Amino acid sequence: MRHYTELCIECANDEMAEIITAFLADYPFESFDTDTSAESTTLRGYILSESWAECRTEALESIADYGTVRSEQEIESENWNATWEAESFNPVEVECEDGRKILIRAPHHPAPAADVMDVVVSPQMSFGSGHHHTTRMMCRNILSLTHLGHTLDVGCGTGVLSIVALKAGAEHVDAVDIDPWSTKSASEAAALNAIENKMDVLLGTVEVIVGRTYDTILANINRNIILGDLERYAAALNKGGHLVLSGFLHEDVESIVEACKVYNIELIDKISEEEWVSLKLVNNK
Repeated sequence: MRHYTELCIECANDEMAEIITAFLADYPFESFDTDTSAESTTLRGYILSESWAECRTEALESIADYGTVRSEQEIESENWNATWEAESFNPVEVECEDGRKILIRAPHHPAPAADVMDVVVSPQMSFGSGHHHTTRMMCRNILSLTHLGHTLDVGCGTGVLSIVALKAGAEHVDAVDIDPWSTKSASEAAALNAIENKMDVLLGTVEVIVGRTYDTILANINRNIILGDLERYAAALNKGGHLVLSGFLHEDVESIVEACKVYNIELIDKISEEEWVSLKLVNNK
């Protein structure tokens, strides 16, 4: 029998819970849930106990400044995603400046009107379902591009950004993630949206795309991973191509923009929601 660990974290408010969720999204958690009271927000994350043993020290260090861990409890095996999807996942509407709309929903939700982009996902956690600020900003930036061409989605999660890119006109998308859970979810989403023939889902780090080139690269990951992988992005990005980034806070923008300049990748736009930022850059090499 597979055993899970429930990690219970007390946060000052919903905003801090979102920040912690973003940090924990880099680890193989299978679902998240929150309870909000007048005094605080409680965030619960569910992860296989064997996986938690491997990443526990690093994960706890990542969230130490944002919340207080109240308990780590081993619980009986359960289909946490099914429970979370049934009880917590609501459709997410993203509206762009030009009035275009995207609806991100699960298969059991009703389809939107014909003039709304319909994105169907098999959600695993809120960070991969459109509920997070960074996902919504990435969607808006994708729709602002006039030529997506051959697109790379790094850290694809449930495949939301890949699907939005394809429905916005991308010719093909390579969706890459290090977690088997994520690649499975992205493959399921490709099938739900009938775009399997235009989307290749790849398990691994960004190194799996070495030798390939792209007109657009999407990366909704944390600052450290972006900085560590930037040389790979630069090598794979065609001249005049766009790099769209998010997953980090205002305080991280300067270091990311300066690192991009080394590769002649220049900032052309910045949007933000609360503390979160998304950057749109162009390759001038």
